[in-house]
Amino acid sequence: MSEASSQGARMSSVSSVSTALSAQLIDALVREQAACEALLETVEAERHAIKSLAIGEFHSINIRRIAVLEELQSIADARDRSIRKIADAASMQGPTASLQALLDRWQGEEAPTVRRHHDALLATAKQVRDEIKQNVVLIENFRGFIEHALTAGAAAMTDGKAYGRTGKPSSAHPLSAVLYQQG
Repeated sequence: MSEASSQGARMSSVSSVSTALSAQLIDALVREQAACEALLETVEAERHAIKSLAIGEFHSINIRRIAVLEELQSIADARDRSIRKIADAASMQGPTASLQALLDRWQGEEAPTVRRHHDALLATAKQVRDEIKQNVVLIENFRGFIEHALTAGAAAMTDGKAYGRTGKPSSAHPLSAVLYQQG
């Protein structure tokens, strides 16, 4: 049997097996997409908490995020098992037994559906990464603002231009309760 006909036989094998296993793979990709969207919701909730300085909300947001991340790991494990089963049926062993390698070689009827779900998952994952980067920038900006405020507070304590929480001039308030009035 030539290499080309051997490859054709393997792809034919993938086609026959793909009907049985592609449903598992599609299910895993759909669940993974939904979990990524849930993760995106936690990132958006985090952004709202950052902007409103609702520090008390971070704990519940992080608990939800951890649950989603654990679910994503479980789904990824199920997806990988489906990929290995399909790759084994097609005699694709070793490092080629990845989702991308499978998608590159898969010619079955379900291949376009799997590719579509995979592309949607990748787009959502990219959106999650981009949103997380935005939250990091917000946090760094707030951190810089607070550091600047504390530095200004220290200067205010020494030059007599400090104002306490009541708005009255003060020189005896702790740094955390002092605002510095300039100009």
